[in-house]
Amino acid sequence: MQETRKRPSKIAKYEIKRRIGRGSMGVVYEAYDPFVQRTVAIKVAHYSDNIGNTTKQKLREAFFSEVYSAGKMQHPSVVSVYDAGQEGDMNYMVMEFVDGTTLQEYVTGQKKLTYNQVVEVIYQCAKGLDYVHRQGVIHRDLKPGNIMLSTEGEVKIMDFSIAHVDVGFESHNEDVQGSPMYMPPEQLSEEKRLVFQSDIYSLGAVMYALLARKTPYKASSLESLIYKISNLEPQSLLETCPELPAHIGEIVEKSMKKIIYDRYETAHELAHDLGRAFGRLREVGERIDMQEKWKTLRYLYFFKGFNDDQITDVVNASEWKEYSKGDVIISEGDKETSFYIIAKGGVDVMKKNKIIGYMKQGDCFGEIAFITRRPRVATIAARTDVTLMSVSNSLMEQAPLETQLQYYRIFLENLVSRLSQATDKLVDAEKALSEK
Repeated sequence: MQETRKRPSKIAKYEIKRRIGRGSMGVVYEAYDPFVQRTVAIKVAHYSDNIGNTTKQKLREAFFSEVYSAGKMQHPSVVSVYDAGQEGDMNYMVMEFVDGTTLQEYVTGQKKLTYNQVVEVIYQCAKGLDYVHRQGVIHRDLKPGNIMLSTEGEVKIMDFSIAHVDVGFESHNEDVQGSPMYMPPEQLSEEKRLVFQSDIYSLGAVMYALLARKTPYKASSLESLIYKISNLEPQSLLETCPELPAHIGEIVEKSMKKIIYDRYETAHELAHDLGRAFGRLREVGERIDMQEKWKTLRYLYFFKGFNDDQITDVVNASEWKEYSKGDVIISEGDKETSFYIIAKGGVDVMKKNKIIGYMKQGDCFGEIAFITRRPRVATIAARTDVTLMSVSNSLMEQAPLETQLQYYRIFLENLVSRLSQATDKLVDAEKALSEK
């Protein structure tokens, strides 16, 4: 549905350097952003003039569905999306540029990964996939061609063009979308049931392909392929790779179970098993977790004025807590005096069991209790699954003085703003009473 066109020299503010790939939804260029002064990748969707408006609209919706899905992601193992827009008949998306190749090169190309390297690559993918699922997104098209491996050995999951999100962009198209070769049985069935474990199957199939250097199944037609995936087991990895440690083969087999509930329940569990099999992955996991926290803070308004080194200092001095929807985080009258920043999710503010306010990602609470050491004056409950960050004073004291001053300056600005808002409410309440 795309027609051959001359490579543009510029798209919006971005200077086009060269074409680096062509995917199912568009062409990808290497480009340069002169304002931020960095190399980026731009995915462009061209629509042929000989297709109907209805088809064009569906393609456009699918393209911006990817923008919506990928734009939510802030994780070191998921490609970052910086910008998107339309120019003429082109839709474009600006992404992080990854210097490397897709995993397809390690399945059918000249490049090859050792078994240990495959385990590390899939471990990074599982960490990234766990993050994607925590954002409520099912990728639906995990395959070697949609996973980049940088020259530095870092994994980047990309191409969310047919991703299913728990809100909006839900597709009711009954056609098989994506790459059937790596799809689980339930995605190829008439019901086309999709759950997070569907992505786990696909990642297991990718691991199989990297280890065996061939796809789990071969077939001469789509019907034959669907039958084999739904009813037959792939050739045992231990037959294909006799020297492969048995427990690695078992991890792949569990990931690719035909019955959903026989697979790993979460990508986190898959990563845990891989990490347990190779203890050295603990350091890789710690690095990924640190980078995830760093990217989360980088996009919060509270840290807008911090430079990269200062963000790193804050991450090193911070403590992170997870809460499930409905959990009470702090209760009215508590003497606990921590100051929190909402890294992910949203919370309700309550007094005497009545909701009086709501706070979202990037907001903070607890400044007054932190300063005065007085009991909490309100209850805070998780409206969604929530990640909170608090800074340890003892650890912050070890950070460079410039970072400490920047952090406490922003902290005090938020405190003054909060007190000012409270004062305004009191004034408004007094006016209302006097007018009665």
